Amino acid sequence: MKNPAPYFLALVVSTVIAPSVHAQDGAAYYGVSFGTFEYDEGDGPEFVSDEASSWRLMINYQFMEHLAVEGGYGQTGTLRDTLTFQAFPVGTVDVNFSAEFSRILTVRLLGILPFDNGLSLMAGLGYSDMKFEFDLTDGIDSASGDISSNEPGYYFGVQYDWDRFAMRLGYEKFDYGGGDFDVDADLSETMLTFFYKL
Repeated sequence: MKNPAPYFLALVVSTVIAPSVHAQDGAAYYGVSFGTFEYDEGDGPEFVSDEASSWRLMINYQFMEHLAVEGGYGQTGTLRDTLTFQAFPVGTVDVNFSAEFSRILTVRLLGILPFDNGLSLMAGLGYSDMKFEFDLTDGIDSASGDISSNEPGYYFGVQYDWDRFAMRLGYEKFDYGGGDFDVDADLSETMLTFFYKL
């Protein structure tokens, strides 16, 4: 199957930008996010738990006072951990694990509660197309692969607006199932986003 990323990104762009050509009362925001991405499969020597830096390019269109839609494309830095497995017939072997989310494409619907002082509270539901690339090595043998999955997400944020700029602190929790590998992991991202408003 062909990579769905270009089609997904085209959908995001058409959904977010196209209404701004016709609407007069809305506002289009373009921004960049920097944050921390946490990946946690649970406790134990055979489970991965680490955090890495992350970034996103964001497009937001607020077409009503209390409702907006936004899309984003981003990646994470490298997640690293050492896993310990039982060796046959006795002993253990340590395996070095490294991975990154090389693609996170997101569409999100936001509910907005604005205040007169420029502050807004936000909550929303999102949907992300994610690609997880990983490498495993014990110093002698190695293996690598990738997992593509589509995951829902839950988002909360606090934003402050100036005339042409906005700054937002956001938190997103992903309901990650790990695609065909069915990896049960807790994924979350805390991010600071800077927007320019057209």
